[in-house]
Amino acid sequence: MKKTIIKGCVFAATFIVVLIVSSLFLNRGNTDMTAEMKLPELPLVYVNVGEQHVNMMRGFLNAMDEQYMKESIMPIESDRRLSFSVKKYGQSVESLAFEVRSVDGSRLVENTEITNYRTLGDTLTADIVLKDLIEEKTEYGLTFLVNLEDGRCVRYYMRIIQADGYGVEEKLEFVRNFNAATFSDGWPGEFGKNLEPKSDADNTTLSRVTINNTASQIGWAGLEVEQITEPVFTIREISEETASITVEYLVNYIRQGRETYASVEEVYRVRQGTDRMYLLDYERQMSEIFAEDNSAFVGDKIVLGITDPHVEMMESDGGKILAFAQAGVLYSVNVTDNRLSKLFSFYDSEGRDERTFYSGHDFKILQVDEAGNVFFMVYGYISRGRREGYTGAEIYLYNNSLNTVEELAFIPSTKSPEIFEAELERLAYINGKNELYLLMNNQINCVNLDRQTVDVIAENMSGDTYQVSDSNRMIVWQNEGKKYASSSLTLMNLNSGEQMKIEAGSGNYIMPLGFMGEDVIYGVARQSDVILDDTGTMIFPMFQVRIQDENGKVLKTYEKDGFYTTDCSINGNQINLSRVEKDGEGNYAAAPNDQIVSGAAEVVKSNKVITIPVDDCETITEIQMKSAPDSKKLKRLTPKEVLYEGSREIQLPQAEQPMESYYVYGPDGEVAILSTAGEAISLAYEISGTVTGESGAYVWRKDKINTKNQIMAIEASPVTEDKNSLAVCLDTILAYEGIMRNSEYMLTQGKTVQEVLQENLENVQVLDLSGCTLDSVLYYPDREIPVLAMLGDGNAVLIIGFNEKNVVLMNPETDKVYKMGMNDAADWFTENGCHFISYVKK
Repeated sequence: MKKTIIKGCVFAATFIVVLIVSSLFLNRGNTDMTAEMKLPELPLVYVNVGEQHVNMMRGFLNAMDEQYMKESIMPIESDRRLSFSVKKYGQSVESLAFEVRSVDGSRLVENTEITNYRTLGDTLTADIVLKDLIEEKTEYGLTFLVNLEDGRCVRYYMRIIQADGYGVEEKLEFVRNFNAATFSDGWPGEFGKNLEPKSDADNTTLSRVTINNTASQIGWAGLEVEQITEPVFTIREISEETASITVEYLVNYIRQGRETYASVEEVYRVRQGTDRMYLLDYERQMSEIFAEDNSAFVGDKIVLGITDPHVEMMESDGGKILAFAQAGVLYSVNVTDNRLSKLFSFYDSEGRDERTFYSGHDFKILQVDEAGNVFFMVYGYISRGRREGYTGAEIYLYNNSLNTVEELAFIPSTKSPEIFEAELERLAYINGKNELYLLMNNQINCVNLDRQTVDVIAENMSGDTYQVSDSNRMIVWQNEGKKYASSSLTLMNLNSGEQMKIEAGSGNYIMPLGFMGEDVIYGVARQSDVILDDTGTMIFPMFQVRIQDENGKVLKTYEKDGFYTTDCSINGNQINLSRVEKDGEGNYAAAPNDQIVSGAAEVVKSNKVITIPVDDCETITEIQMKSAPDSKKLKRLTPKEVLYEGSREIQLPQAEQPMESYYVYGPDGEVAILSTAGEAISLAYEISGTVTGESGAYVWRKDKINTKNQIMAIEASPVTEDKNSLAVCLDTILAYEGIMRNSEYMLTQGKTVQEVLQENLENVQVLDLSGCTLDSVLYYPDREIPVLAMLGDGNAVLIIGFNEKNVVLMNPETDKVYKMGMNDAADWFTENGCHFISYVKK
């Protein structure tokens, strides 16, 4: 017994000595094997318009998917001449070349080496002339290839379109002058006629102003603001009359007695009229750069300043460790250790390197623990460090005790930064087993950061078939992947990895509706009640709505005899239900909405974001903390990055059956991804954006259409005993495209309208435009494409033209082509469900 005790003591002593030595060795190793993030290395490329640089392009070190690279566009005139510059930043350039490809990237149009360029200081400038191989008013992808002395080939992407009369210089001049005027004493001057002030606009904050704010608000509301960097102009979209242009720059000003800096982005939509330029829309967003000194800590507040109050933020369970992102920088505040740590930043505050100002990345804070460690993700375009020149997600761990950040994995992508960001933001969650869950490529991927492996948990995840809780900890999806015909759900706790199956029950279908906290909300409908109504709209009447916790316990069941839920919205602890009921003929009719109130207590965070009024700059944003650090003794730390061998690059698997998605591009270049054309076009119509499909070709764009147009090749065609109006409309569309078919037969064989068109029209993409307005679908007849409109009585008409006051319809029931007043037609189609079908050429 005594020997055993002695052996135990010796072992314990030896263990402690080894632990101490190992700790010293490891700490020394971490000190030796760390470094500051490398400065940017890659050149920038600009297009020259007169004396102005526009469309600043950042370089990519891998070939990107051309169809997604839509950050900027430049019209070229009939001489096909284009001037561009390469700002080298000290790099030696071995050679230059450019490629022109079809918009989907599949066809190489031109590949030309550039030998005739001139050098002035650190900048190369060249004038190129494209070969006469491109069609007028057709978009192409243009890629500049800059070959560096160290062997790297850097690619720079832009779109071009050959078109005279697009007024590029005039539109840029208007935007440049408007921007400069906001800083002048004479504001608004001549620009006052472009503003559209509204009484309900928020004139209490400079963090966001729009065309609807007062002239004073747009002119910085009396704050002495100075523009300290050259504004960067990017043409996002352009046509003969309209253009969307963004402007980015840095400013400084005095706020509450200290010099302060902020990044600013402006978005302009302009239209060139016959007599002057018109401002269709304007928005400016301002994001103050965090002070990082004592002035940023006032009592129990962290002062963020003039910025959007929607702050990316996460706290530890006890609330004494807080991570937050501000103006492209990620911070951690540790009240226990009295620390402010700058966890990650591309920004070069001393050199003001414009390559580091790029807003093409974002942060996702994944986990904050009580020891002060922070898991986080940097995603989008990587403009500095070991991954410079790539799009993807860097997953990092900040080690509080060692004051280091270490990249645990890098997930690359060949899609554009904007699309990659939109995909990644759907789901990102890490659990205690270092398993990172991401919803990418329409799959739930489980990335094991320790083993550097990927498992696919679920496939065919379209936007309509799953729901994610706000915390991202819980996800639910339909097992069959069919929104209106699934018999079961899978509920998964990503923290534990446990899955639970939820059955609809015999003769029923089930649909996930959302989450209230971590409790799932879903609805159950009888299969016999789910119908396609006469307008072609699917009705999914849920006779029962349930709230169920993660353990499988049903917390609440909503069911009222004779009433059916068709949709719901969640606001706090209240669920608002949209309902229908059956009328005397058995049809569904709108019924009053109802509510479910949950008894679950809302999760209250220890730290919260607040806004407060101040004298010199209206409103500022602050974080109110549970307890405050001692600002006089606050230690300010900038962790170094851990160096390692190997790549730690993890490729996510591609879906075996890719699903069609629609990409909505806003005037600011931001992207939303939707699963139906109708939803995408409705959003684009609202935000004055554009829509593309998977090929990169336009599906729809907010643009001024002609004052009138009619497809004269389509004439009246009547119904017959063997052919109803829907079949007549389909046959008419097919005949218009040179194809003779019997649509009535195909319909009786169970084919849908979309299937009839998709299977018989060549090289087209058929679009379900359900829910779109009449105004938005006139985009298609303006381009000589008919629109099929389904009516509530089962009939159909074709929209084949319009003028300023009327639409032109082909109605088989009346065997006539006739005009209907625009307002009357809009009301008529709304009453019939706004169910439209059309198509675009691929």
